[in-house]
Amino acid sequence: MDTADDLISRAFGERCDDARAKLRMHMSELGLHPEDGWLIHESTRNVGGRTEIVMRPLHRRLSPPTGLECLCAIDEPGEEVSSECRE
Repeated sequence: MDTADDLISRAFGERCDDARAKLRMHMSELGLHPEDGWLIHESTRNVGGRTEIVMRPLHRRLSPPTGLECLCAIDEPGEEVSSECRE
């Protein structure tokens, strides 16, 4: 049987997977393809009582578009999960 932690962990993982897929779609629409060296960079930060994973396009030599990112968050009690993407 799944515990509450298992359920929230699964929900957070699914939200992060969805956010990555959306970011890849936006990147593709802008011509930022993996075969051209574009990757998704992920960083983690703690802000305002929640943990966030920030996903942004990354290239070794080229600058990414300003403002293109996806964010997944989970609050510290582990009760609320959210995600959003900005173009």
